[in-house]
This record gives sequence, structure tokens and C-alpha cells, in this order.
Amino acid sequence: MAQPATKFRGDAPEEELGAQGTGAQSVYTEDAVLSAAFGHTPPTAEVQGSALPPPCPSWRPSSNGGAGGGAAGTPLKTLLAQKCDLDDSTIFFQSLPPSLECLDLRENSLRRPSMESFSFVLAARWLPILLSLDLSDNPLGPFGVRALAKGLCAPLQSLRLARTDARKEGVEALAEVLKAKKVISLQTLDLAENEVRAGGFKPLAAALCEPGAVPSLRVLILKKNKLTHSESEETQRDYAPLTALLSTDRLTELEELDLSENRLFDERLGVEEAPDRVSAAAVVAAGRFPRLRVLNLAGNDINSQEAAAFTNALGDSEAPALLLEDLDLSKNGQLVVGEDGEIDEGGTIRTLANAVSAGRVSHLTRLRLNEFFDLPNDSVRSLFRAMADGKTPDLRTIEVMVSDLDESERYDEAVDAFAVMIREGGIPRIEQIHLDFYYGDLRSAPVSSLGRALGSGGASSLRELKLKWLCSDDDENPEGGLVGLAEGLGGGGMPLLEDLDLDVIFADDGGGGEGGAELGAVLSTGKAPSLRRVRLGWPGTELLSALCEGLCVGSSPPPMMRLEMDLKDLKSDSEIPLSRFAQAIRSGRVSYLQKLSSEWHSTLMQRSAEELGGALTHSGAGMAVLEEICIPFSHQRTEEAFFEALHRGQGRLPSLRKLPVLDGRRRTSSCLAALIRGGKVPSLTEIDVRLVGAQIQECQALALSLASPHAGSLRSIDVSFQLATYDPNVPVKISAFCVSLASPHLNKLQALKVRTIGDVPGLLCLCAGLGSGKLSSLSELTLNDVCLETQAGALSATLDEEKLPRLSTLKLIHCSLIDEGLKALTDAWKSKCPPPLEHLDVSSNNLSEGVVESLADLLGSGRIPSLSKVSIGDNKIREPAKAVLRKGWPDVVNC
Repeated sequence: MAQPATKFRGDAPEEELGAQGTGAQSVYTEDAVLSAAFGHTPPTAEVQGSALPPPCPSWRPSSNGGAGGGAAGTPLKTLLAQKCDLDDSTIFFQSLPPSLECLDLRENSLRRPSMESFSFVLAARWLPILLSLDLSDNPLGPFGVRALAKGLCAPLQSLRLARTDARKEGVEALAEVLKAKKVISLQTLDLAENEVRAGGFKPLAAALCEPGAVPSLRVLILKKNKLTHSESEETQRDYAPLTALLSTDRLTELEELDLSENRLFDERLGVEEAPDRVSAAAVVAAGRFPRLRVLNLAGNDINSQEAAAFTNALGDSEAPALLLEDLDLSKNGQLVVGEDGEIDEGGTIRTLANAVSAGRVSHLTRLRLNEFFDLPNDSVRSLFRAMADGKTPDLRTIEVMVSDLDESERYDEAVDAFAVMIREGGIPRIEQIHLDFYYGDLRSAPVSSLGRALGSGGASSLRELKLKWLCSDDDENPEGGLVGLAEGLGGGGMPLLEDLDLDVIFADDGGGGEGGAELGAVLSTGKAPSLRRVRLGWPGTELLSALCEGLCVGSSPPPMMRLEMDLKDLKSDSEIPLSRFAQAIRSGRVSYLQKLSSEWHSTLMQRSAEELGGALTHSGAGMAVLEEICIPFSHQRTEEAFFEALHRGQGRLPSLRKLPVLDGRRRTSSCLAALIRGGKVPSLTEIDVRLVGAQIQECQALALSLASPHAGSLRSIDVSFQLATYDPNVPVKISAFCVSLASPHLNKLQALKVRTIGDVPGLLCLCAGLGSGKLSSLSELTLNDVCLETQAGALSATLDEEKLPRLSTLKLIHCSLIDEGLKALTDAWKSKCPPPLEHLDVSSNNLSEGVVESLADLLGSGRIPSLSKVSIGDNKIREPAKAVLRKGWPDVVNC
């Protein structure tokens, strides 16, 4: 029978928030609501104040055997409370019902205080049958993890602490618990991205290798932790913990091991002064992990020779049989230069092909070789041929991406072999195919063969197809590959395909549009009805014109299909193709366009920009699902032409969330203002405006639009000004913008970044806007190059809980902040309620040793209990002063 689950996620509906005041984003942190959800009343003050309070009377089972919180008479077993703004609510943990088996509290800003409360609950056995706990993406810090570890006990089976800033100290505490055999039931341990380093890895590895400590461990995730790097020096390495872990025979139940992105094997073996470490081959050699199914070694800089030794071990017929299902060797295979100066290819893929042929990896369901450096065409061909023989019948995902070192390699034969593998049904269960030969060389004929093979029915389970290739400059028909792909898509052989991602690049500007019209027709006539997402990285050549011709053929595209158009290689001769694209948009035949983007180095001409802008808001375009426009404008007039045309159109962009960065020169700010004020972009969530060259009138128009009800959708504003020495009107511009910060319609704004204010009047205007009390949802404030040298006190008057009740991140970077200025801030927070800061960043200023006392007083006072990170790097603070702060608050201060 299914277990009941309570889900608390995201923001509550507005009607539920009304009674709680503006700015509140979640009703679920209220004690009464929590208690009601779990079917009991909140603990009394005496219970809350006790270190180990007795079980709450309201947790007694109901008459029909339930414990409250689920359906009538059904105990609550699973609670999913991700992103519920729980913060450090200690009452929450004391209110949890004892029937819980699974608790998911990801992304809730939980810290050390909440972990101390939770640890008491666990140690008191209030949750006696808790099996799964996920606290990932909470800023617990080393001492938060240490506090939690004290309460951990059986029967816990799954513990996920990814990205909790556990570091050495936190992992040491966890290792002690493991070594003491307090959680021998543990089956899953996730410590990804915690800056563990060798200092934390050493006790952890020792605990994992301790007999009987974790006899049932099945999943171990240690991704991105710098596991062999020392604390003090990046160049100093300690391989002993790695060797111990990969040499143990105590983890015989291990099924999943993730050691990715740790650079574990970058130092070469077998040379003079080689490191004393275990080889990567040890993971699969000697049968130490006989049940291993998932292995991720991506991003470990395994050179080609050592990688070959690894794959050779996979194929060792004398070793115990392997159950490996998922193998990721991406970002490895670096080529080795021999003593003779010649590149020594290790033969990794060739030996992997041998392992496949020998049936040693017959259980494989996913293989990833992205950015693998040792990928010669003949070896890749051998691998695909081995798979074509049906030696990996369960394969569902294959990803191959050649690196930038393989530019001279031609992959025609490899792709031909892949086509044969598909056509002959070698991988009948394939669901995801990612092939990226951008840095290689590929003719159109193999691509065409691949497309037709995909349409033959040999990949009938395919759901995602991603192809990227660079057509050879000696190919007489470079666009021909698209013909076969179009035939395959329209042939009905991929009935489940939902995601199509094509990147087409040509070595030169020649060629016609063959294949473009055919592909467009397949999309517009609904011949691939299962499609949901289509992304086309498309050159601004005749091929774009042909595509648009095909897109206008039919009027019955797949009903759920959305198109992401990434225009590439836009040049002066792209005007006609772009005009055809604009015509297609105006006709309403591309109403499913969801994203429009182009490369930063592309050159969009003024006329083309005007046509595109006008087409998007044309009355017949029907751009109801367009969410994002990311077009970098290299010229002022091009930007102006685009936004003026966008503004002139009669249509709306009801789903648009993001616009290109605005230079703000001359008329663009006015156009943006008109778009907002006119309600044409009612879903706009972020704007990035550079008001360096804007006129006063443009700034005033923008400010008026931000003060209008139509600005209520904004969540992020990034605005840049200019020093008054270059523009005497800067104070007036700043004043005009800052007035909008007092608008009640910006009460949902979450992030504000202001750059370059160098005069006192401008800063005072900014402080007045911030202190208006209207930015009740602002959680992140960044001031960059805003001069606070003499006026930090003015800023301190605005930074309190009453005016900014949700401010969690404050960044004052390159602001000329001095010791007295920071003291003004910290003193102000002593005399009034500070905002609930989690991160204070005062990097790159003029701070010296004098800040130590101010920061020590602030941190020691506990006035901001939520503060978990203080960044003071790139200042004039000497090492002894930094050491004082690090010693007192090692889990908080980042120097």
C-alpha cells in the first residue's frame, strides 16, 4: 500500500499569505500550522526549553491506531518539505511525528541551531523508525554537521548531506559516528561538494573500512571534494585515504560509487617521482566491489594509459564477473607524451570495445564519454561495432563528446558504425543518444545514414536525441546530413521522441539549404507528434531560409512542442535568411517559439534586428509561449532598432521572463519602460540595464515603469550607472531610479544589484529607496563599486529587519569600505533588529585589522543567529588578524 506523504514546497498561494503580512513566502514555518499538519498541538514552553523534552502527549496514537498527520487513522510516514523556508525553527523538529520514515528537508536554510535541536530529537529516539534523511543544500556548516552527527543512530538507512559545507570538521564528526557503529544500518551516504579535502577524507575512509561499521553500504557519493588535496597547499597531496578506500574488502555490498570531479588520478604513475597511490583500475580489479552497478569517475584527469589499464581490467576474463550498469569516464583520457616526444595513445576505447565484445559489461545501461581526450576514430568505430553485436542489449543512454584535441580526427567511419548498430537493433532499448563531434571532422553522408537508421525502428524507445557536428570543408554537400535526419524523424520510427537537440556547424559559408526545408516540414506538419522540446543551433545562412520555408508548410505542429532557436554565425550576409525567419514568425507558424538566442560573437545587423523585434510583437505572431530572448548586441543602433520595433508591435509577450542586457543608451530604456508600463511583458522577472549613456528622460521613464503595477512580476534588477566625473547628470539619474524602489509594486523583488555610484547624493538616494520598507521580499542585495568610504552609516540605517525582513545575502564589493564603515554597520545591528543575514560579503575593500573587533563582537553576540558565512578576502587584513577570526569562527569566516 502506498505510504502517505505530506509535501510542503515553494511559495504559498497569495490568498494563503494575506493574513500573514507582505513578504512572507511560506505559511509552513508557523508553529500552529506545523502542528496542525502533523496532527498534534505544539509543545509547551517548558517542553521547548528542555534539552531532552519528554515525548509530546499529542503524539499518542489515535483510537484507530494512527499517529496523526496522514489520512484519518493513517500515520504520516513521508514528509517532503523542500524549499519551505524553515530556517532555524527548532519547534519544527520537536513537532515531527514518531511515525516518520522518510524526511526530505532540502534547501531550507537550516544551520547549526536547528541541527542541535534535531540532534536532541534523534538522540531521544523521538523518531525511532526514521530510515531516510535528506538535508542537502542547507548551510549547516562544519559544526552544524557535527551537531547532527551526535544524534545519528540506527535504523537510519539513507543520509544525504550534499552541499552542506560540512568540510573537514563536519566529516570528522560523522566519521566518528560511523566508526562507533552507531548507524550500521546505513545504506546510502551522500557527501557531494563539501570541500572535504584529504583532512576529512582520511577519517572518513578509515571509518568506511572499519569492520562492521557500514556493512550494508550500497551508495557512496563523494563528488567534487578535493579528496586528495591538503588543507593548506593545493600542490600537496595525500593519497593514503584513497588507496585505503579502493583497497578495502569491507564494502562488498557497494552498488554505487561517485568519485567524480576530484582530480584523483592527475599525477602520473610509472615515472620518476611518481606518487604513491592506487591506480584507477583498482576500482574494478580484484573483485573488491562485486555488486558495483554505478561508477562515476568523470573529471579525475585519468591519463590515457591509466584509463586503458582501467578498461583492460574491465575486460579481464579471469576476474569475477561484473554487474556494472552505469559508467561515466567523461573528462579523462588525457594524452601522454612519450620520451621520444610522440603522443602515446593509451587505447582506452579499444580495450573498452574488447570488454564489450567479451561480454564483460553486458549489463551496461548508461555509458558516458563526454570530453574524453583519447577518442580516435578507429577505436570509437570498434566500440560501436562491438555494441552492434548485441553485447549491450540493455543500453539506454550513450553520450560521446570529442575534445578540442581531436580537431584533425575524422569520424565518418565511427558514425557509420553507430548507424549500423541502430539499424541492426544492437541497442534496442536506447532512450538517450548524445553525439558531439564539433571538434572532430564529419561528412554529411554518415549523418544522413544515422538519421535514416534512427527512423528504421531500431531505436523505437528513443526519447532524447542530441547531435552536434562540424561538416567537413571538403564535403560537396555539407547540408545533406539533414535530409536523412528529416526522413528519420518523419518516418515514424521514433514514436516516443520528446527532446530533439541539433547543432549544425559548417566549416565555410558555402552550400545551399538542402535538408532545412525537409526538417522544417516534419516539425510543422506534426510528423513527429511526440516532440516536446526542439532546440536548433542554426547558422544564419541559406539553411535558415530553407528551414523557415519548411516551418511554414504545415499548420499542425505537435501540440506540446516548444522551440529553442539558437542563431549562429550571423554575419553581414545573414540579412536575407533572418528576414525569412522574421516572416515565418509574423505568419504565426512559429508560435511555439520558447527561446530566441544568438552567440555573443555573432554580428546582427541593424535592419535584421529591427525585423526580428517587430516580428516578435506582430499582431499575427502569437508569441504566447516565448520565455527568453538572449541576443547580445554589439552595436548601440542595433539594440535601439530591436527594442523600438519590439515596442511598436501590437502584440504581447505574455510569458516572457528575460530580455537581453540593455545598454540603456538613448531610446532603449524608454522602449523597455513602455513595454513594462503597457503590460506587454506581464511575466518579466529580470532586467539588466546599463544606464551609463542614458538621458535623464529615459531614466525617469524607466523609473515610472518600475513603479507601475505591471512591474509586480519582477524578481531581479541589475542596474549600472556611471561616475559623476564623466556625466554631471548621474545624481539625477540615480535619484530617478531610486524613487522606484519605494514602489509598493516591487514588493516581490528578490535580488537587486546596483553598480557604480561614486557620489554621496547618489548613495543617499539609494539608501532612501532601500529604507522605504517596500522591498519586503528582497533576499539578496549587491552593491558593486558603490562608494561607502564616508557614508556607510547612511546604509546601516536602512539595513534592519523592519525594512528588509527577508534579506539573507548582503554583498558590498569594491565599495571602498573602511574599518569605521563596517563598524557603523555592526554597531547599528547591535542597537536594532538586524535582517536575517546568512551571508555577508565585504570582499575587495579597504578593510584592515581594525575590523577584527567589530566582526568578533557581531559574531560573538549572536545578534544574527542565521549568519553562516562572512567573506573578507582581498582586503588589507594581515594574516594574524585573519587567524583570530578563523580560530573563533572557523565555520563562518572565509578569508
